[in-house]
Amino acid sequence: MSRMKLKVNGQELDFSSPPMGEKGSVQVQWGASQAGAVARSCEISWRVDESGIWIETPTGVKGFDWRREIDDDNRPQYVLIERNGAREFSLARVSRAGESEASATSSGKKKALKVKAQMPGKIVRVLVEEGQEVTKDQPLLVMEAMKMENEIRAVQSGRVQKVKATQGQAVETGAELLLIE
Repeated sequence: MSRMKLKVNGQELDFSSPPMGEKGSVQVQWGASQAGAVARSCEISWRVDESGIWIETPTGVKGFDWRREIDDDNRPQYVLIERNGAREFSLARVSRAGESEASATSSGKKKALKVKAQMPGKIVRVLVEEGQEVTKDQPLLVMEAMKMENEIRAVQSGRVQKVKATQGQAVETGAELLLIE
């Protein structure tokens, strides 16, 4: 079972598995990364409706509407607005969908960048071919996950060395989608 980490208003939440679908439940842990803090956990359940989501925790049920925004790095982020309340929660990922850090060799050259799936989903479109030159932020492929289409973009310029994903393919978290050198 794959895990997922998410930052919500600066608090890191560790999900036992990525929440997917119109309804479900998942175990969530938080507080373990803070010095001297005791890790806490609980099970949450959710149900998606036409404009947002209902979340049930041990303390009750709350409804949230959401809106999509673009941050300063041109990355999507989502804001949850509590229904019948005044609170907003910013959802920001630690990394973009499909990002993986390129590491440097002792000669200073970067290794091939492995673009991986950050959650299970289905490849809707592959936008590049092997051997094609790409620029930073260029769309590489479109993946559907959690009933949303996510455009996965290049995090660096380079040449597509290998395309491992095909249109219509179902992929799991961590699956290599393509390599950029």
